[in-house]
Amino acid sequence: MKKILQKAGILFLIFIGALVVYFISARNTMEKESAVYTSMEEPSLPVVYTQLGGQEINCLHGYMQDMGNQAARESISVLPEDRGLHIRIQEYGNTVTGISYEVRNLTMDRLVERTEVEDWDSGDGSVSAVLPIQNLLARNETYLLSITVSTGEKELHYYTRIMWPDNTYASDMVRLAGEFTRKSLDYNQARDLVSYLETNDTEDNSSLGHVTIRANFSHLTWDGLDVEMVGEPQVTLQEFDGIMGQIQIRYQVAINEEDGTRSLVDAEDNFTMKWNEQRIYLMNYERNANEVFDGGHQSFSGKKILLGITNDNKVRTMESPKSKYVAFKTGGDLWCYDYDDKQAVCVFSFRSNSDDGVRSGYDRHDIKILSMQDDGAMDFLVYGYMNRGKYEGRMGVVFYHYDKEQDTVQEKFFLPASESYDMVKADIDKLSYLSENDMMYIMLQGTVYGIDLKSNESLVLAQGLTEGSYAVSGDASRFAWQEGQNLYESEKVHVMDFNTSQKQEIVGEVNDYVRVLGFVGNDLIYGLSSSKDKWIVNGRMKGMPMYAMYIVDTQMQVESEYRKDGIYITDVVAQDGRIHLKRLVPLGENQYLYQNEDTIVCNQRVEKDPLEGIGWFASQDKGKVYFVQSDSEINGDKVRTSAPKAFSYEYTSVLDTGSAASSSSDNSMVFKAYGGGHYIGSSRNFSQAVEMAYGQMGYVTDSSQHIVWDRINRQPIRNIKSPVDEARKVTKYLDSFDGSRVYEDGLILIDAGGCSLIQMLYYIDKGIPVIAYVESGQYVLLSGYDQYNVTLYNPQTQETQKMGLNDATEYFKNLQNDFLCALAVE
Repeated sequence: MKKILQKAGILFLIFIGALVVYFISARNTMEKESAVYTSMEEPSLPVVYTQLGGQEINCLHGYMQDMGNQAARESISVLPEDRGLHIRIQEYGNTVTGISYEVRNLTMDRLVERTEVEDWDSGDGSVSAVLPIQNLLARNETYLLSITVSTGEKELHYYTRIMWPDNTYASDMVRLAGEFTRKSLDYNQARDLVSYLETNDTEDNSSLGHVTIRANFSHLTWDGLDVEMVGEPQVTLQEFDGIMGQIQIRYQVAINEEDGTRSLVDAEDNFTMKWNEQRIYLMNYERNANEVFDGGHQSFSGKKILLGITNDNKVRTMESPKSKYVAFKTGGDLWCYDYDDKQAVCVFSFRSNSDDGVRSGYDRHDIKILSMQDDGAMDFLVYGYMNRGKYEGRMGVVFYHYDKEQDTVQEKFFLPASESYDMVKADIDKLSYLSENDMMYIMLQGTVYGIDLKSNESLVLAQGLTEGSYAVSGDASRFAWQEGQNLYESEKVHVMDFNTSQKQEIVGEVNDYVRVLGFVGNDLIYGLSSSKDKWIVNGRMKGMPMYAMYIVDTQMQVESEYRKDGIYITDVVAQDGRIHLKRLVPLGENQYLYQNEDTIVCNQRVEKDPLEGIGWFASQDKGKVYFVQSDSEINGDKVRTSAPKAFSYEYTSVLDTGSAASSSSDNSMVFKAYGGGHYIGSSRNFSQAVEMAYGQMGYVTDSSQHIVWDRINRQPIRNIKSPVDEARKVTKYLDSFDGSRVYEDGLILIDAGGCSLIQMLYYIDKGIPVIAYVESGQYVLLSGYDQYNVTLYNPQTQETQKMGLNDATEYFKNLQNDFLCALAVE
């Protein structure tokens, strides 16, 4: 076995002392506060609404930091014909002293306009203004609009994307979405909605927490519950590209129950629509609902703490070691229940009794429970956009400690972030671990931070991390990452045990490279490749096939080795105790052919169920009702409900991320998938991002928010008149093309290998032929399609032919679907 395992186990103090060798340390700039005990401050920032067809939509929330283009994905504001965008600023006690705005392209490298607004109207606690956007925009192109509002004391930033379209379809879509939401609350009015449903007998209609376009009519109309809307809904046009529209409506409903009680439910309707000459089609609809837990006596029954209507991803729980306490998260609120004292404490919530809910109820944050102790102490993270309190209007991560004895929530640190909530959440889900020696490890923007909770000092464990260059163990206590920026040519892998602070290394022999492949449980999987083994397909390097794979335990002892003569490994996926290997055999120099996959069954225990401690039952009226499981009976009439008396900022610090975040020199494109009104996931592999979005009638963007693929926006028939001329925009880059990238002329050239032929038709519709490789170095141009055929042009023979879509799909599939596609962006 060509490997050397260098064990560098060290104690924590030695680990700190050796940072100069192993880490890039980042001693923090700490903003120490004097001892402060106070309740959380109420929301204070104004919000901004934009108008569409005379209707207020797109509630923009203020940022106290520059977010660049990272907050722009939340909404798009469609401009009227004269480009004058009407806005209204709800002041909430502030006084607006200045309004300015800036228009840039989405990549932010070109300033289109910067303007100070001179006139506005004030009255009834709000300010109305028109942003006179100049005639410098291209029709149907998307731009970034950042609005700056000055209040004398603060300068606040608001973000949205804007488009100047040549149609009014967006207004019609928003109007339809609003009518749909309101009618769904009334059984009789909802009959008008039947034509939009795609009711399927196989659809699960058991839970009101998640309703889709395939639901039956009864499920759509809340299964006969007596529901009514509370307050006004918040309507957001999330996306519009001229044909496709994505609208989200957030609202609250009250359920009037038979026993006279009244429960509140936060609901969210997500619509994906398509316009054509006949009508607006509803392509996808999803409603998510989460009942607000208030700790009332009706919330406790038998051995259950009833959470009500909700979803799997909205609830989590953790018990103390001796089951004296249980912490549970429901929605964006955190509670703790004391089994002995029969006390329920709302440990954390942004909700407010004095706010109208527009700001305090803004749902762009989440909570992660880190620990629950038998003395009632709890550690947890609050991450995302801060609705109120000390960091209102900022994006980041706050570490809190709940002290049961003191009845206070103590802030430990705030880690700022300049990426969107979706990205912050994805990072926290990947890695956020509290070790046994009071070190908190967090991944944020490609950097892993270690924060010592005793001294409030921090260090940078690793930075410049990219997809595929690192892995986290099942319980997040172990972390492995490759050294260097090249995914396939790393000579060293670092492995860290967070609980022991032991750091170890894996290196190969001379001319060998090491790759992190994942974990199965807490056992690390890595592979070895030789520098001479490169896999090149049609001029592009696909990777470096590995000649061996190893599984090592926590002591770095080899538990399993996979090595077979003449067999190479290209991809590895560890799932449910099984390791799936994609295999290759060599055909010649730098050429390989796929073989049948292989599977290794491991003895590692299955990962902990994220819903451990959570159960559900089918109620007669509400359907699927979630609850926290209890070992003993709970009498709801004897339960006391309270909130911590104060927040403490005595030992808090704001961590200075400095240049650590986003320090990667890797220029590979990242593709982000969206669908059903939400971020789904991201990948550097374009075909994987498309696959994520495909099932939800979604779309894919690049990191600058350009839509680079959309399942819906495609004409039924398209033929490019001059395919050779149009293809020159792409072919001039082929000799140097080595991966998806954006060129200076605004062309996005994408390696779409692995996508299906049907998915490639989107690019033909946008006017640039798709390059489809048919043999080594040779390609055809896909230049047209209709309902039954696709048109192929062969540049070598200069011949055009039509091929049936089904036949062509199978033909290119057998050629590994090796496509290159392109888009021109502003």
